[in-house]
Amino acid sequence: MPLDTPLTRLPVLRPVPIFRGLSKASLLEVARKSSEVAYPAGATVVRQGDPGDSLCIVAKGQLDVYRDERVVRQLTAGDFFGEISLIDGGVRSATVVAVGEVELLQLDSSDFESLISVPY
Repeated sequence: MPLDTPLTRLPVLRPVPIFRGLSKASLLEVARKSSEVAYPAGATVVRQGDPGDSLCIVAKGQLDVYRDERVVRQLTAGDFFGEISLIDGGVRSATVVAVGEVELLQLDSSDFESLISVPY
């Protein structure tokens, strides 16, 4: 199912722990601010040491997580990454590479900051 509308993004966002406790209206605002991004097999989504500027939630596909060129974890639908550097402004702690075709929901740091600065 395409994730091209906020309503189709809700089922992907709802299970993410950092969004638990949000009202439906607040979660819908997160869905509005997020965007769908697709990557082909083998694409590097983020690179260890790069600035952390977005939170990504896996909607479809599988990714490998590398630390110092070693696979340390695999991500599948429902998993997420980028939350730590998004919050603390630090660099990416790992490289994430698409194993096959991947669809992500991405929330940029500026959109994240605008959401946490608004009282819900």
